[in-house]
Amino acid sequence: MKGSFRIGKIMGIDIEVNASWFIIFALVTYTLAAGYFPVYYPAFDSTTRWVSSSVIAIMFFASVLLHELSHSVVSIKLGMPVKKITLFIFGGIAQIEQEPDEPVKELKMAIAGPGMSLLLCGLFFILAKLFAVMNLPLAAIVSLEYLSNINLSLAIFNLVPAFPLDGGRVLRALIWRFSGNLQKSTRIASAMGSIFGYLLIAAGIFLLLNNYIVNGVWLLFIGWFINQMSKESYQSMLLSDIFDKIKVREFMTDKVVIVDRSISVQELVEEYFYKYKFALFPVSQDGRITGIVSTASVKALDPAARSQTSVGSIATPLSDKLVVSPDDAVSKAMSKLSSNGAGRVLVMEGENLLGIVSNTDILNYLWIKNQISK
Repeated sequence: MKGSFRIGKIMGIDIEVNASWFIIFALVTYTLAAGYFPVYYPAFDSTTRWVSSSVIAIMFFASVLLHELSHSVVSIKLGMPVKKITLFIFGGIAQIEQEPDEPVKELKMAIAGPGMSLLLCGLFFILAKLFAVMNLPLAAIVSLEYLSNINLSLAIFNLVPAFPLDGGRVLRALIWRFSGNLQKSTRIASAMGSIFGYLLIAAGIFLLLNNYIVNGVWLLFIGWFINQMSKESYQSMLLSDIFDKIKVREFMTDKVVIVDRSISVQELVEEYFYKYKFALFPVSQDGRITGIVSTASVKALDPAARSQTSVGSIATPLSDKLVVSPDDAVSKAMSKLSSNGAGRVLVMEGENLLGIVSNTDILNYLWIKNQISK
């Protein structure tokens, strides 16, 4: 997601925060400090209100992160790797490298997030009661109670049967289980997501008309976001269904220019990049493919060192994320394209390079299909 930066890694999963998240952090902090605490706890001084509000906002951030991590842990245990988790203005999203291939997996993944939120709700509730028994500061007790309530709200909201919310995924899994039709179940769950989105938009307009500006705008944005995500999720599923039926060998570009790893980077630039106008080339040694080299690798090298540096020294070694089999479905190639950072995958049979698949190939296919379908 654009505008995101990495803050760490948990269980091999990159954790990112999008710049938009600071909007919700500021909004939660301000709403509590300027609205909630002065109304319900007027005895709190200004410092107590702002410190408590900031702590609640940070703990809410941690709660959303744990919610997404629970999805990710279950996903990994079910054999579906997770590349990263991004926290942004509307919550969090885990980037799972492949969709579940059976409804039971979908169901397990979906209920993990709300389950964690309910667990946190209970934990904060118990801590609040313990703090009260121990006569600890009222601000701490109130903050824990608020965190308990907000996690309960998070669980309930996510359990609404509207795709792509967790409840929508539960609904899709159940329909998929009994109908055996993923496309039908996704269409129904996505339609529920669109309806729920429109209802939130309508509620937002109603609040705006009654001078509840902040809440109204917030519901408008959330409704719009859910509506868009539900439609995009269904379209994505349709594309996956199309590409599941096409083999890579029918889709690949078979005329591939290969670069020998012994030539200089300067020669690579002049004789390959400028001549063929490709952004990436497979690299070989003694007739065997050993990796890839891209314009990004060249850009990272000092121009003055190009003539003294071999292609092999800046090439990216061959790995599973860069290779597909000619008999793999195009959807598998798409999954690797989205995760390998190269925008290309090599089509190989053993050590033989048969072709290459790029993002451009997929876009061109979709464009042509759209033109023919009209």
